[in-house]
Amino acid sequence: MTFYTLSNNEKNIDEGLEIDEEYNPKVSVLVPAHNEEAVIEGCLECMNKLDYKKDQLEVIILNDRSSDGTKDLIDNFLRKNPKSHIRAHHRPMSAEPGKAAAMKEIIATLKSEIIVIFDADYLPQADLIKRLINPFKDPEVGATMGRVVTYNANANIMTKLIDLERRSGYAIDQNVRNHFDLLPQFGGTTGGIRLSALEDVGGWDTRTLTEDTDLTYKLYLNGYKIKYLNAAACFEETPETWQARYKQVRRWAYGHNDCMIKHFIPTLMHTDKNLLRKLDALLLLTIYAAPAALLVLSIVAFLFGNISVNMSASLITLFLLFCGFGNFSPFFQMFAACIKDRQPHCIRYIPYIFVSSTISMLASTHALLLLPIEKLGLKKSLSWDKTLRYRKKAIS
Repeated sequence: MTFYTLSNNEKNIDEGLEIDEEYNPKVSVLVPAHNEEAVIEGCLECMNKLDYKKDQLEVIILNDRSSDGTKDLIDNFLRKNPKSHIRAHHRPMSAEPGKAAAMKEIIATLKSEIIVIFDADYLPQADLIKRLINPFKDPEVGATMGRVVTYNANANIMTKLIDLERRSGYAIDQNVRNHFDLLPQFGGTTGGIRLSALEDVGGWDTRTLTEDTDLTYKLYLNGYKIKYLNAAACFEETPETWQARYKQVRRWAYGHNDCMIKHFIPTLMHTDKNLLRKLDALLLLTIYAAPAALLVLSIVAFLFGNISVNMSASLITLFLLFCGFGNFSPFFQMFAACIKDRQPHCIRYIPYIFVSSTISMLASTHALLLLPIEKLGLKKSLSWDKTLRYRKKAIS
């Protein structure tokens, strides 16, 4: 079987990380999969090619109550590859739903030092495990995070815009946070976790839609470091329709804002002596509340923009400069990310980023409005809305 010829995104990002071949802790790779028949075979092929010491690696495919052909595809692959380091764990339909619940169930049986997580649509490079585990030589590191690259960036204009957002989010945001010892965010996939650290902070919270954000802050509040590795790249499938993208961002925003409510005060009261890291942690919690605030302020400005404000010319000028830089900062980041990746041809799509930003703003605002309504019990809580898959089984 063959699958996507990866787009130019992967070029020139595999740099700056030396692999210590002598460091080989026992690693368990977890791949939660719920109704993933469109993508699971490509993932299995990549997992079967992982380059790591054989007696120190196991890959567990967590078939989470799938009702499509996922189970059969996994079992057929394992029958054809009897010597593979991959094994399957099929969860019954009666099991507690959700990615966090699936991982929590299997983790209790593991004896590994480190777990590495991939979503079922992800295609890791063969040496990615070695790259993700390197920082764990430092006992203070609780988790690592690799870079996520969209392999279907050229599908349509929307995927190109999401690719730009991904570039700036990883190559700039996460990279800078890591460089200045701030708080890189564990993204829930393409990342490693020290099992003892996970147990120390109480494990996964199965009640949140964004268990990755929740774990990021539990690790931070308990004194663990999170390391981002820009050279540890893995390829994902991104949504190809605006409807799917809207639902994805709404889900992320809902879960992230839920974590904001849970962790903002503990983060504010945290005894971290690095005040810049603490400030970064607080601002990161508000990242999905900010678009809603911007939308409200934009409406206010439109309705009351003609009302005179008694403010000196100098203050007005400074305010306009601040707003101008703030509004254009995402464009600066995307431009810098394209240059850093040595792919300047992607810059031509930056002027259209307002389209995807508007979708994200509306989805984030929707999620913020849903949260208090559902917390008060006036409406059923937002459930995990599975992202559609588009990859074909055989693409040469």
